[in-house]
Amino acid sequence: MTGSDGSDLVGSGWHLKEQTQTLDRIRSGLQGWLRDRLDDPAAEIGALSTPGGTGIANETVMFPLRRTTGAAAGRTESYVARLAPADPLYLDYDLHRHYRMYEAMMAFPSIPTPDVLGYGPDATIVGAPFFVMEKIDGVVPSDTPSWENEGFVVDAEPAQRRVLWERTVRMMAEVHRLDREPFLFLRTGRTDSGAGDCLDYWIRSLQWAGLDEPLPLTQECEQWLLAHQPNTTALSWGDSRLPNVIYRDFTPVGLLDWDLVSLAGPQTDLAWWIIMQRWERHQLAGIGTNDELVDLWEEASGQRATDLHWYLVFGAYRLAAIFAKLYTMSVKQGHLSAEDARVRLVRGYHIELISGLLDLTPPPGVVPLVPDLRRR
Repeated sequence: MTGSDGSDLVGSGWHLKEQTQTLDRIRSGLQGWLRDRLDDPAAEIGALSTPGGTGIANETVMFPLRRTTGAAAGRTESYVARLAPADPLYLDYDLHRHYRMYEAMMAFPSIPTPDVLGYGPDATIVGAPFFVMEKIDGVVPSDTPSWENEGFVVDAEPAQRRVLWERTVRMMAEVHRLDREPFLFLRTGRTDSGAGDCLDYWIRSLQWAGLDEPLPLTQECEQWLLAHQPNTTALSWGDSRLPNVIYRDFTPVGLLDWDLVSLAGPQTDLAWWIIMQRWERHQLAGIGTNDELVDLWEEASGQRATDLHWYLVFGAYRLAAIFAKLYTMSVKQGHLSAEDARVRLVRGYHIELISGLLDLTPPPGVVPLVPDLRRR
């Protein structure tokens, strides 16, 4: 992830997702579990693989499964297993909640997500709680290296990138048209609204990150968010980025990574998309501008982005909380020195955003950053 100046915000500390369980143990445990689950006592798992170029929140393995009984006999099926991380990036990490979200989305076939096969709460099976879902064939834009610099999106023609971008925004908007009732299990009940619950979560997350002293501007940001929060309870995907989508022929065929799902409201995703695009100086031709994003989203969702400024500030605060934990993990694992981590935290992209969006005086060496939007 890079800053507005093109510098690496996380550097060597970004690669923190470590496979804590051996692949042999995972294969053996999953094979026994799947044989029982599918009533196929001779089903056999082939070689396990781990995805490259992905994010940092989950332990993920992919594998083929050869079936031996019933109508599926002789067929090889492809699956993905998600394992709960030993040292989670997110506060109160709940893999079962993640599984329940995929399960709930199976009721909405117009929004493609992998079907889940089951959840395994018993950590003795593979070394951690896990769930298994189908593997959807396709390609995924890379996190590392960034899809903006390398891969099929860069190699595509501008017209193809436009198709990919428009179809993804429309798919996200379709998520935002869903009724909240099937997803009320996402409420924490700590506040009076989904947006309030989510803000409360990220405030606690920043406290949980384990910093020795508060980050600059985050306390002012927190008070502003509390004073201006919208009374919203509606579905948010949570991590609305191209690397969380599977594509075939530049069309979304799978929406992934519901780790950060909430009822904070659709504009959470709109703002996060804008923040994650990072206002690169060399934006790829065919990928829409921020204004085009907002216009298309409003047309496709039937909603208005009336609280976008609040959600942009909220997104910057979320990013601060994520980076705070990420850097403390980096120091713990020996990827960064404590001093290097502190400098990156004090001068990072999240501080640029907070100072720019709230017109606050930044720390020395930080240039405030505001989005290129007609309206905020």
